[in-house]
Amino acid sequence: MTVNKLTSTNAIEAANRAEVTAILIRAGYRVYRPEADVSGEDLVIRTPDGELRSVQMKARPLVHWRLYGGKDMWMLFPDPTGDIPGRPWFFIEHDELFNWFENLHGTAAPGWAQRHKAGKAEWSEKGLGVELRKFLQPKFMLQEGRVCSPNGRAAFTGANDAKLTGPGKTR
Repeated sequence: MTVNKLTSTNAIEAANRAEVTAILIRAGYRVYRPEADVSGEDLVIRTPDGELRSVQMKARPLVHWRLYGGKDMWMLFPDPTGDIPGRPWFFIEHDELFNWFENLHGTAAPGWAQRHKAGKAEWSEKGLGVELRKFLQPKFMLQEGRVCSPNGRAAFTGANDAKLTGPGKTR
């Protein structure tokens, strides 16, 4: 199947939202879209266990402390180099991902320490490098038609079998 390359950020965001919404619904989640993007909430997701999560959707792994840090925000992003459709999606608490980036880069990243002290620390990746992929493996990976376990095997194959609760809280 040929997929047209989208060039508008609004078109990319809309296509990503449609792609991941279908995956989440099939996995037993309920997906709500706020009328306005307030405080970074692109979506509100009710897990199969009934927990509500504020979600910021991105096209790639990204953390930004001033915008999302300390706010119980969850990040939802695909493998940016994965095939569309069928690429894995990752669902992780922002602060857990932020702490991972901070531990990995420390003060070695240009401007990280200064920006962190100013409350503006941010980081993003254009792809999933070896270390980031290794870190994300224990997290749930959502893919079209199935939720994969960390080893990549299908955890379920149909909506009736779907039960996904996502990673536990780290605080």
